[in-house]
Amino acid sequence: MKNIEEFNGRHKEKNLFILASGPSLNDLDLEPLRRRLTMGLNRSFMAYPEPYYHCVFDYRLFDLYPEELSKCRILFTLEGRPFGLPLNLLGSKGFSYDLNEGIYSGFTISYFALQLAAYMGFQRIFFLGLDLKLLGNKTHFFGHDYHSKDHEDTEFPKMLEAFNSMAPVLKSKGHQIYNCSKDSELKCFPYMSYEDALKF
Repeated sequence: MKNIEEFNGRHKEKNLFILASGPSLNDLDLEPLRRRLTMGLNRSFMAYPEPYYHCVFDYRLFDLYPEELSKCRILFTLEGRPFGLPLNLLGSKGFSYDLNEGIYSGFTISYFALQLAAYMGFQRIFFLGLDLKLLGNKTHFFGHDYHSKDHEDTEFPKMLEAFNSMAPVLKSKGHQIYNCSKDSELKCFPYMSYEDALKF
C-alpha cells in the first residue's frame, strides 16, 4: 500500500495496541501481542521487533537505525524522510481526520499515531509505555537519551495539552482510548491494566 487513502477505515471497530517508548514498557511481557494488531513508535522495535505498523518522524532515527526501519512492514512518516509512507505535516496543534490532507505532530509521535489509528477506524486503542514522565535517569525503556532529559519541563506539557484537547472529541466519536501505564502523567484517557487490555 502506497497511498494513505487505502488505510481509511481499514480496521473499523478493531483493537490496536500502540507501543510508545516510556520506561514502563520494560514492565510488560509483549509476547501476547503477536496475536494482535500493533503499532510501534520510534525505537520500540528494540523491545518488540515486528509490529504490524510502525511510525517515525524524527529524522535522526533514520540515520541511527536505517536497517531496522527499512524492515518495517508498513512505516508511516513525514514528507522529506528517506523512506516510508510520507504524510504532509500540517503543524503542531490540531487533529486531522483526513490524512490525505496531512497530519499534526502534537509534539509527539504518539499523537501522530493516534490520528492514524482514528483514521483507520480502530475502536479500542491501548497505549503501552505512554508515561510522559522520566524514571530517575531513564528517559525511555532503553535507558537515557540526552535529547529528552529536559522533556518534563519543555515537551511533556505540550504533549499533555495536545492529548487533553482531543480526548473528549475522540470519545464522542466512539473511540475508546486507554492508557496502560498506571503512573503516567496522562490522565485524559482512562487507565486499564495491560492484563485486562489483552482480554479484548
